[in-house]
Amino acid sequence: MKKKFLSLLMAIVMVLSVSVSVYADETSPPATRGEIVKALLMAADAYQPGINKEAVIKGSENGDLRENEPAKKVEALVMLSRAFGELPKPVGNDLRSGTFGVEFTDVPAWAKKDIDKLAKAGVLTGKSDGTLGANDTITIDEFRTIISRIWTLKGSHLNDDFYETINKEWLNKSTIPPGESSGGLAFEQQQQNEDKIGKIIKELAGKHFAEGTKEQKIADFYSAALDTKNRNKQGIEPVQKYLKAIDGAKTLDELVQADLTQEKEIGLSSLFSFTIMNDAKNSSENVLYYTGLATSLDKNSFVTEDPTAKKAYIQYMTKILVVSGEEESAAKVNAEKIYDMEKSLASVSLEPHEQGDVNKYYNPYTTEQFDRMFKAVDMKQVLTSMKVDSTNKVIVFDVKLAQKGAELLTETNLNVLKAYAKNRLLMATGDLLSDEFGDAGKEFAKTVYGVTGEKTNQEIAVAMTTDAMGGYIEQMFAEKHFSPEAKKDVEQMVEQLIAAYEERINSLDWMSETTKAKAIKKLNTMIVKIGYPDKWDTTLDQVAIKTYKEGGSLFSNTFAVYKAEIDDVKAKLGKPVDRTDWITKVYTVNAFYFPLNNEITFPAGILQAPFYDINAKPEENYGAIGMVIGHEISHAFDNNGSAYDENGNANNWWTEEDFKKFKEKNQELIEFYHNIEIIPGVLSDGQLTLSENVADLGGMAASLQVVSKMSNPDYKAYFERNADIWKFTTTKEFAALLSKNDVHSARKIRVNRTIVNFPQFYETYGIKPGDGMYVAPEDRVSIW
Repeated sequence: MKKKFLSLLMAIVMVLSVSVSVYADETSPPATRGEIVKALLMAADAYQPGINKEAVIKGSENGDLRENEPAKKVEALVMLSRAFGELPKPVGNDLRSGTFGVEFTDVPAWAKKDIDKLAKAGVLTGKSDGTLGANDTITIDEFRTIISRIWTLKGSHLNDDFYETINKEWLNKSTIPPGESSGGLAFEQQQQNEDKIGKIIKELAGKHFAEGTKEQKIADFYSAALDTKNRNKQGIEPVQKYLKAIDGAKTLDELVQADLTQEKEIGLSSLFSFTIMNDAKNSSENVLYYTGLATSLDKNSFVTEDPTAKKAYIQYMTKILVVSGEEESAAKVNAEKIYDMEKSLASVSLEPHEQGDVNKYYNPYTTEQFDRMFKAVDMKQVLTSMKVDSTNKVIVFDVKLAQKGAELLTETNLNVLKAYAKNRLLMATGDLLSDEFGDAGKEFAKTVYGVTGEKTNQEIAVAMTTDAMGGYIEQMFAEKHFSPEAKKDVEQMVEQLIAAYEERINSLDWMSETTKAKAIKKLNTMIVKIGYPDKWDTTLDQVAIKTYKEGGSLFSNTFAVYKAEIDDVKAKLGKPVDRTDWITKVYTVNAFYFPLNNEITFPAGILQAPFYDINAKPEENYGAIGMVIGHEISHAFDNNGSAYDENGNANNWWTEEDFKKFKEKNQELIEFYHNIEIIPGVLSDGQLTLSENVADLGGMAASLQVVSKMSNPDYKAYFERNADIWKFTTTKEFAALLSKNDVHSARKIRVNRTIVNFPQFYETYGIKPGDGMYVAPEDRVSIW
């Protein structure tokens, strides 16, 4: 109930010259043949030393090079091929992200050999009609984008592409684990943690323990999770009565009552979504938030009506509805209606970058006002049934989404609402039922996210046990895998980074002393949580876990835990916020800033090598976990976090002039990180990723400041470890999805576009004008 909403608010850890190539500038004029040659001689020199003009450009029979003529695209690409010579065969990440299997229909015979070479390298994209656009003109920015793809493929000259060069060996050998959409260092570290957890679980499996002990509950939950035979035998039975109640509803009220009965018994509502957390305007009090009817695809997929996602989602819904007992023809009609309903919801919902903006998500209603929004549903009765009626205020997270949902909750829409409710229930429980549901989900993930392969039954059982029994498992993980010495060392790092941040705030030339004082007060009031909590959550103590033999099931065990967690959250309504509570599990490989508590959290899961290694060089640790710590501190001062004061209250502590300058600096960052190519044809969104880019820039500034005070600092160790922690590979499908929804920049951009703003990088590696990584001093950005 709380975790999903928190994810919307928590900040998670995670060029003039040739480098301007990554930008698409619609106003750029067509490049001349001479400009193409000039760009290539600068861009390719490190790869073919001594390359000269004569080797790149060929003219007419009379020797006229026609350098002032606009270059045709095919001419520019042939010159590119000549300048860079032989290209490596794409493997690993390059093979996943490139564009292959295209045969352009408009390539002249004289250019075919060179164009085929570039096509096999995966660096060319064509038009939807199958042509290259051979006779089209090309701008210098478009051309430099293709040069950047060559630098990526080569990955041998860090002055042009630092991230790619540092990580090239890993990227070339990289694989994506079966059943996953991505791989990378954070994923490898998470896998190491999962292996450690798996060992803890398997050491308990099959043994007898006293009933009610942590060990008994973990062992028996794992036993039920592994027991696919009994789970398949049980089939749809665990949710059958809820499906029957939905199908039997003759009126909207009967459907609502069926949903509320389901919520009362297992904690899961398909029609009403609330959570309880800090009041953003009075953060010491827990209040009720309404998050609205849910959708299962991202907003962009609905709004653009992405044909692949639409078809896959409708097929997925059809399959699980058929498995639940519907006729296929009726199931398909219902799935199409659900899609249309969810599209109407998504079309009015907040944009991803707006969801962390308190001015957008904080919309308080009295319970009377909230009830009046829903003409056909008694929302007071809903609140009473769900035991969240001890309040006179509901904060609506997304007003337009709530209004659209209220508009849809009518007798007229009864049939589609019934289908929607069934679908939500089946999607939420499918992995706990028979294999047919899981198989449908895997097929959807393969189509939409490019996921291939499957996890083993043991891996799935360990993951399910970890998720449900996390309150116990995190205690065992912390005891075994995070030492007091490591905790003390990281605490000292945090102290140094906060001190560095205070120095940086004091030295800002754009902020007044009045605002500086308030920023420093917020900084020094920040709550710091490292490793593990001082007190452990006891919610699981009240939960009974049973094997199938004892009358339990994976479904009953999972929802016994879920219901206990939901009830625990509900009990907090109207009570003071306990700021000692943790918002994540100890074994998580991530870090967090939570604005409503003004707190940073670094669980033991990320405080493991290579993110943090107590035996590593200090510069390496500051390039890794040090930068991450600085990143999370910076979220207190990003475009969203800056709206909250030292107590976590949404409260403007800025002078009008300072905030104006702050917004101007934010705009500079939006432009600096915008329209950078992630993979061919997929570009970054500087508005979407603003908050994380502010944090990356601030985190690097603070951690570099600490390193700069060391005796003879090893900046090379710092920068290369920083590039190392962000190495990442994913499918093309998932890369495209992330570009529209993830508030973090693509990993390569997080490295290459951030380090270029710091003089230490230029001095360490001798970066100079003409290098791909070079940004002129006047074009660099800074904020904190």
